[in-house]
Amino acid sequence: MDNDKDNDVGDNNDKDNNSKVKVEVDIARARRNNPTRKIFDWISKPCPQELTPFQKFVLDVDWAKSPLGLISTWPIQLKQMVLQVVQDHTPAAVFWGDGNNMVYNESFIPMVGNKHPGLQGKHPYHGMPELWDSFDELLATQRETGETILKRNDYAVKDIPFALLYSCAPRKGSVKPICPQSMLAGQIQCSLEGCAGIARGHTFAPETLDLDHEDQSELGPWVRKALDERAPTLLPMPERLQSVPMEWRGYGPATQGVICPIIPTDTETAVAFLIVALNPRRPFDEDYRGFFHLLTQQITTPQLSAAILREEIDRREKLARGEALDRDRLYKELSDSETKFAKFASRAPVGLAVLDPNGTALFANDIWRNLTMLETGSGKANWETVLAEGEVEPVLSAWAQMIRGKQPVTIHTRMNKLWIAPDLDLNGNPQEGAAHLLLAMYPDQDERGEVSTVMSCITDISGLKWSENQLRKRMDQAIEMKTQQERFIDMTSHEMRNPLSALIGCADEITTSLKHYISDIKKSSSIENGSANSDMGSQKSLHLVGEAMEAAETIIYCAMHQKRIIDDILTLSRLDSNLILVSPEPSQPIQLVRGALKIFQAEVKRANVRLDFIEQKSLQLLDINWVLLDPSRVLQVFINLMTNAIKFTRIEAQRYIKITIGASHTKPSVANEFGVEYIGKNSNSQDQTGKQEWGDGEVIYFTIAVTDTGRGLTIKEKKHLFSLFQQASPKTHVQYGGSGLGLFISRQLTEMHGGEIGVASERGKGSTFQFYIKTRRTTPPLTAVPERADVQLLVRQDELREACGAEFPTLQDEPQTPNLKIDVSLSPVSPIPVSPSPLPPSPVSPAFYFPRSFHILVVEDNLVNQKVVSKQLRKAGHIVDVANHGEEALNFIRRTEYWEDSTGEKGRLDVILMDLEMPIMDGVSCVKRIREQQAQGKIKWHVPVIAVTANARKDQIMASIEAGMDDVITKPYRMQDMLKQIAALVAKHDRLVRPESDGV
Repeated sequence: MDNDKDNDVGDNNDKDNNSKVKVEVDIARARRNNPTRKIFDWISKPCPQELTPFQKFVLDVDWAKSPLGLISTWPIQLKQMVLQVVQDHTPAAVFWGDGNNMVYNESFIPMVGNKHPGLQGKHPYHGMPELWDSFDELLATQRETGETILKRNDYAVKDIPFALLYSCAPRKGSVKPICPQSMLAGQIQCSLEGCAGIARGHTFAPETLDLDHEDQSELGPWVRKALDERAPTLLPMPERLQSVPMEWRGYGPATQGVICPIIPTDTETAVAFLIVALNPRRPFDEDYRGFFHLLTQQITTPQLSAAILREEIDRREKLARGEALDRDRLYKELSDSETKFAKFASRAPVGLAVLDPNGTALFANDIWRNLTMLETGSGKANWETVLAEGEVEPVLSAWAQMIRGKQPVTIHTRMNKLWIAPDLDLNGNPQEGAAHLLLAMYPDQDERGEVSTVMSCITDISGLKWSENQLRKRMDQAIEMKTQQERFIDMTSHEMRNPLSALIGCADEITTSLKHYISDIKKSSSIENGSANSDMGSQKSLHLVGEAMEAAETIIYCAMHQKRIIDDILTLSRLDSNLILVSPEPSQPIQLVRGALKIFQAEVKRANVRLDFIEQKSLQLLDINWVLLDPSRVLQVFINLMTNAIKFTRIEAQRYIKITIGASHTKPSVANEFGVEYIGKNSNSQDQTGKQEWGDGEVIYFTIAVTDTGRGLTIKEKKHLFSLFQQASPKTHVQYGGSGLGLFISRQLTEMHGGEIGVASERGKGSTFQFYIKTRRTTPPLTAVPERADVQLLVRQDELREACGAEFPTLQDEPQTPNLKIDVSLSPVSPIPVSPSPLPPSPVSPAFYFPRSFHILVVEDNLVNQKVVSKQLRKAGHIVDVANHGEEALNFIRRTEYWEDSTGEKGRLDVILMDLEMPIMDGVSCVKRIREQQAQGKIKWHVPVIAVTANARKDQIMASIEAGMDDVITKPYRMQDMLKQIAALVAKHDRLVRPESDGV
């Protein structure tokens, strides 16, 4: 409890209050910087180095002899109060317990005088017997009421620094007025009747004031002004007053005051003036002005109190009448509301009831009664009859939880009856399902906080549950159908590719054998010294063998063409079945296109075609770096356009291809630099870039144009482009090959990516195919983006060789200008400024040369393919072992140098050709086991594995690589392609993995 000092001490504090502000600020700042103030709870965890002297004194008191006992036994509330009091800079003390034992702070020491330090922890009566009776009475009152008590020794003198009261009388020697009620100001003399806060004789408190104009005192002019205005007048205090030594009882020197003329209502002459100095810390606002106005009225009008009382009585009577009218109106509105609620409850499509805490219905509408099977005259539902088996306990538990927690509860439950669906099944029979209820309970509490009533809402959600189940079934059926479609496509791909693989392998073997036979015939002919009979026989044999070789090459060419048709048809099937999605990834589009062009450099160089790569300035202006797009779909379209450009350019006199990339904030229009006319979007196409995973970054339209110097297209031919199974003309297929599916697939993929594709072409002047896609700007990924493993898979090497005329030169048309010199200085001029950007150097394709024979393990369950592949590899000079499934492959590895405890009887294994679909153990499971044993150290080195599969879907191929395959080749394939992949993988493995001791 805080105690004020007596009046003299309070006045001294008031006087020095203003002058101590700066000192207190400095003290507070010093305390913040003082390390001794770091620990607030210095009672429980005392640190001698950080305690103040008074804190040390408190801890050193012999509390064991005090009624409070040892500090360690103090309650937490006492400790907290002592900590707060000691921190207080004003006199304060704690009186604890029924014995009122006292703990005081350092500022309280002057209050107890020489009783310190013995009074600490003792009853205050021992130190202040003469004052304790008044203190004891205050403490008893506070314990009884539990309220804070403020006890002062005087009034709130700080609000009025000083006050003067002057009476008014006729000035001596003046002419006596005819009407005393209208005495002039010059006839009035004021006499000082009393003062507070200022001593008599002070220069600002003269004994008399003459209100004539000759009175030049500091108060005279302002008193005359207050008399003229007949209202409280603001008085500015002179600066001299603030410099005169004076014991201000307010908050420092006053800067303003108020002069209140006391003028009775029955006269026009002032009888007195009240001069009051204002609190310098309170603005003289309307409330303050109103206070003085009311004070003046209270003094001047004796009848004012009675009038105010009468007005207050009238006001209260008026309010009472208004309240009575409002009460009647509210009662009527409440009655109307109850009527409306009753109508609403009876017409609502849900069950409504008001229950007591025991579950008895105080009110319930018909639906609630029907759903709960509440009988007439009964107020409590029998839930064991209403609910299905196993549902009663959760509902009763929810009710108990609601009563206990006083919070709303919602629960789903099932009824003990069936719900009849509104629709019949396909056979015309009614459909039944479980009846479901949604129970919601809202508790209402009384003034004691106990649940008084419960609002219960019951909704029949059987129809909703039925619809959810039907929707779930349809979704499951759709997923199953989609899965079956994928399975069918995969099975079709597998069953079509496997025979083609054997067919191409056998044809390759025939071609190789015939080449060896021709070589033997030529050698034998040279040995026989060129006799006539031998020459005729050799020429006839060579002619027959040449025809056989041409037939074998035709078989291979047709099989590879059939393979490309299968690829396109399977892609088309996946498009029709909505099995292809556009998945956004953070990508750098410029680097994406650059990386794709590396793949074409070798074949373009072989076809003697000049290739330029142009980056438009819009890429720099828009600062194109990282955007969200689907790299695989973009590359699929771009690679298709590049392949077509090479195909149609390779037999022309002028062989030039230019790739131009750009970007914009808006959709590219028809008015573009190439004059490309975009094909209108298909009505069935779906823009997938609006999904949530694309984010809300800035939209950027990325444009790629491929310009070639091919033969060009007529207006009629352009109409057939981008349609299903359509080419520019029937001659296109005869001369250039293809199925007419590539551009249609490119159109579909582009539209799925929020873009369009189009062409600008003129017969004899080449063509420009351009497409744009919708992307969104994004931030760079946190981790480095690895080099794309699927770019090479998107390029069909056989199709690229066919486009360049290198698949079977003997089956291609002869070029029209075989000895044509290419003008390497050709550089078409673009309508807008462009900046040529040279392509990055690409390594030259390795020659078809093997430094040594390889040891190859063929893992294949199809005996035909196994036999064909093994035979071809052995003819190529390699050592071949076979395994029928993954388990046999693992057993074989255990007998090679790779295994840690093996004797190495099978020697060094260079590569494994692994089929995926096999009995006992498939290829994916096998390669996972290999990588696991490699991580465990059982397999000493990395085993190179190439997946050989008829599953050509991208996700299947990527899944194989993620499982641990080093590379993938899809069936059917040419043996030369297979051998190149083997050579490249073995060379990489020998360089990076095998120890130098192997001697390789």
